Amino acid sequence: MACGKSIQGDLLEIPVDIDQSISLSLSEIVDELITVELELTDESLINPDRIRRVLLCEDYVIIAELDKILVFDKDGKFVRPIGSLGQGPGEYTGISNLAMDEKNRRLFVNAHSEIICYDLDGKCIRESKTDPGWSVKDMNYINDELLIVVEQALRKDEKGNFKHSVMYRLNDELQITDSFTIRKAYFERTNLGMHSHEDHILFGNPTVFLYCSELYHSMQNPVETVLRDTLYRLEQNHLIPELKLKFKNNGIDGSGNKFVHLFNMYRSSRYVFAVYRNDQKNNFYRFCYDTKTGKGYNMQDGYTDDINTIEKRVSIRPLNTDTEIFYYWHTHMQPNDLEEPNPTLYFGKLKN
Repeated sequence: MACGKSIQGDLLEIPVDIDQSISLSLSEIVDELITVELELTDESLINPDRIRRVLLCEDYVIIAELDKILVFDKDGKFVRPIGSLGQGPGEYTGISNLAMDEKNRRLFVNAHSEIICYDLDGKCIRESKTDPGWSVKDMNYINDELLIVVEQALRKDEKGNFKHSVMYRLNDELQITDSFTIRKAYFERTNLGMHSHEDHILFGNPTVFLYCSELYHSMQNPVETVLRDTLYRLEQNHLIPELKLKFKNNGIDGSGNKFVHLFNMYRSSRYVFAVYRNDQKNNFYRFCYDTKTGKGYNMQDGYTDDINTIEKRVSIRPLNTDTEIFYYWHTHMQPNDLEEPNPTLYFGKLKN
């Protein structure tokens, strides 16, 4: 276990032992684990590899795939789809993210070049085109406004190629009310890789946490040579450093190339979580740090579900409306199954 921490000013610095490869049992960090068996019907077939976001509200579990949104009740019974594929009013051509206004029972869907608002009965309330140069990395509905993190189209100045990462605030009419630049990053390549861990705007009740992931090239050599290792609190339009992860040599090898690529970082009241890739070992890692005990756990293959005795290790994801809750899914195939069932969803409440 990687133990200990250091303080730089008021900033918590957490060491990550990249040479460690263990697994952390969920029973060590979970207070409660809820199981939802998702009903399989002709309309509710789920491809786990295409899941973009899972939302949990008082009445429903909502799952967004790349090309559909499905609503289940809390027992897993299929209720209805939301919207449909197409290019007409209220239709989408593909889904990149989803956010919920639970108080007013509305869903906000980012579908490539537009944002669509539905009620939970599936009725389209309004839709708005987005800038064609936007790549929306994440979205969340917090404190009565829609927050979106956008990576803007490639630009160039005297220093070279760069991308802007910007946060926008939108009102109920899907109009921009405010914005601020998160970062401006220069790089040489334009063919950047994508990843599936884009949980950047998270609500910690009452704290809003923001981590803007790195520009990452999926083949060789880093796009950026600076490791973006800091998690921030969002206070109005100010980013206040909350903590940082400390990697060996700040993730830079002897040739000056970055070999650590952070994709996701967030915290609950007690734990700090991260997902990163280590190019030296050609693998993805999950990291969990317990602020109460000062212990860190670096995991190559994910967490061990010793509660449900799932043989395969699992990869957890935060509920974007509450960082005290995470979720994951697993497909349980039985010997007599003639077709693959829908995955089972698990929601875990973290210890405090």
